[in-house]
Amino acid sequence: MKLRPLVCIIALLLTGLTLWFAFHAAPVRSVLPGAEAPARHLLRIWVCSSVGGGESWLRDCLKSWEKQNPGAMTFLRVVSPEELTRPDAVLPDVLLYTPGTITAPQELFVPLSNALGIREPLLRAGRWQMQQYGLPLCYAGYALAIDSSIEPHLAVTPSPTTLLGKPAATAAPQATVTPGLPENVLPLAPKGCGLFTLGCLMEQRPPLESTLTTAEVYRQFQSRQAPAALLTTGQITALSSAFPFRVLTPGEVITDQVWLGSVFPKADATAASLLAYLTSTECQKKLTQQGLYTVREDLRLYASGTGGLMEAAAARALTALNAYIPAEDMEAAAWQYVHGQTGLSEALLPLL
Repeated sequence: MKLRPLVCIIALLLTGLTLWFAFHAAPVRSVLPGAEAPARHLLRIWVCSSVGGGESWLRDCLKSWEKQNPGAMTFLRVVSPEELTRPDAVLPDVLLYTPGTITAPQELFVPLSNALGIREPLLRAGRWQMQQYGLPLCYAGYALAIDSSIEPHLAVTPSPTTLLGKPAATAAPQATVTPGLPENVLPLAPKGCGLFTLGCLMEQRPPLESTLTTAEVYRQFQSRQAPAALLTTGQITALSSAFPFRVLTPGEVITDQVWLGSVFPKADATAASLLAYLTSTECQKKLTQQGLYTVREDLRLYASGTGGLMEAAAARALTALNAYIPAEDMEAAAWQYVHGQTGLSEALLPLL
């Protein structure tokens, strides 16, 4: 009985020693459970201007990119160009814009080097002083939409049937050939580059008062206040189920509707790779949902209809205006051309 306390003390000491050795012999985790997950980082994207339908396409692509890059998050914000030059501005990683928004890219962006597989006329749109500052992501063209309320006999025309405003074959050989612009109809057209397309479509050019934006022209045609209007292909797609209208497509594509992406000097390391992802085949195939066109050399998206005709026209001749030419210069050159004051080549040359 006298030995029992001693035995208990010895047992407790042995238990303590066993626990001490077990604790120090076991590998110690240097991080807490779950801390091995990829570090989360935020990529900030600003949109100054966009082509019709582009933002919906972008959001869809960003969701896919986040899934493929664990830990990556994107934040999308629409801003005015003035926010880029505010003294207290905290600039984002990526800026998306269309021609005429930025005029001094070398003061804002870093040159890009991952422009692989992109059509050269579109690359030139984002090039300034021999440096590639903007990567083209997609583009739209211009076409003339004619409300079938002024020509009801053509209300069921399934696809565009003219090129350059003259009768031409369509993607469907059995389709009926339709005329160009009806007589005494003055089309509504936005100021700027679209006037080049309008001039190519019209054999006779009536006097125009083109001071509206593309959005304002779209709203008037959508509300059926204008019998004919020059619209972007994205706008035409958005209206496709609203009411019957037919479309005159050009024989070549001349456009400022190019969406470009640029990277700021202090951007996250993933910024350039995101832009490259947006030009991948995976993302570019999704452009058909918005009536937009691929920038890739090795990809065609449309087989028929307005999309097919516009893509075929772009394959023949695609002219994309330089993104960094002031909008006022672009508008003045287009105005002179559509009113016959200068030729097409002479008007376009200073804008390339």
